[in-house]
Amino acid sequence: MTELRRPAAPAWVPVVVTVTLVQAVLALMSRTLPLLGLPLTAATGMPPEAVGQLSSATAFGSMVFFLWGPAAAARLTSIRQLQLGCVISALALLLCGFGHWQGMLLAGFVIGLGYGTSTPAGADLLMRVVPKDCRATIFSVKQAGVPLGGLVAGLLLPAMALHLGGIPAALAAASALALAAAAALGRWRGSVDSSPPPECGLPMRDLMLAPVRVIGLLMRARQLRLLTMAGFCLGVAQGVLMGFYPVFLSDHAGWSLTAAGAGFALLQSMGVIGRIAMGWVSDRIGDPVRALSGLCVLSGATMMLLATIGPNSRAAWIVLLSALAGITVVSWNGVFLTGLAETAPEGRVGEITAAGTFVLFGGYVACPLLMQAVFSASDGYATGLILSGLAPVLGGSALMIGARQRRGHPPGT
Repeated sequence: MTELRRPAAPAWVPVVVTVTLVQAVLALMSRTLPLLGLPLTAATGMPPEAVGQLSSATAFGSMVFFLWGPAAAARLTSIRQLQLGCVISALALLLCGFGHWQGMLLAGFVIGLGYGTSTPAGADLLMRVVPKDCRATIFSVKQAGVPLGGLVAGLLLPAMALHLGGIPAALAAASALALAAAAALGRWRGSVDSSPPPECGLPMRDLMLAPVRVIGLLMRARQLRLLTMAGFCLGVAQGVLMGFYPVFLSDHAGWSLTAAGAGFALLQSMGVIGRIAMGWVSDRIGDPVRALSGLCVLSGATMMLLATIGPNSRAAWIVLLSALAGITVVSWNGVFLTGLAETAPEGRVGEITAAGTFVLFGGYVACPLLMQAVFSASDGYATGLILSGLAPVLGGSALMIGARQRRGHPPGT
């Protein structure tokens, strides 16, 4: 009898697993400060809504990396860039243990720098090895590492802060995890990342002009412009949700720190499922632009539903909306990166994905700061949630109109 053998797993699977796990660790680092936002703001005498400043500082650090990082780190292989991101994020998080608000803002910025390595380095590795017919799914698997990291953070860090030594213990645990990931990357030997780096770095003039060159690539291609604008609009909603949701549940809905952490973990767990599912749908459709435009509408509608949550809302309603937000507001990033990567000129995938994500992170930076003012002025969260939901609806509409024009069908026909 002939023995049946299972087909061997594709050679690129270890690359996908490695990149996804590192993405999860860096995402956990970026979620730590907002997740512990209520005790951190209280310890420094800041109001709860000031947690938006920490989210903005982290996003701003990533934006700085997206502009200069790929050029400045050109001599490092993609694996080494990810390793560096884990190390500097771990060291920065330890600054928060001193209890100074300015130190926390600086730590958030440096954590953002470390997180920034995950997009260009991860996209470069995946584009080398993943077949085109499953690219959106695999990019979404990689991006599923973001809510996966948030899920782990939501389940573990608040519990550690309450029962195992307070905020310093939670910060130390997150830092240790990032250092462990860096050590594991140092031992990983993947042939996909074996090409030698350039012998010399870019001249200072070229390094300083790198942002202008990369943003120029985005602006010259109409498809890239539309995708980037949609990404920014989606980032508005996602930035507000990620920056404020744990504090929103504690300060507005009246949930305890651990219950809010569990609600945030639920949102993130559904985000893991949603990202993979939306990548699969995008591959079946065969057009990441169409898939992204639909996700814009769903994301905006969900943010408006979240505005219905109040102090007297039933727990079942909040749980339902938390799960829905994970599936919609958190699920689109892999599809967005696939659209950028497939539209990018040959050999410029890392730069284009970094530049597009830079614009996306503009929403992460600006909107938590703006929403802090809106939340304070309106004495509640509903107005800010509705406003942040309008942005992706507008971005999706522009993307749909652009797609119809590209197919030769003017709007209204």
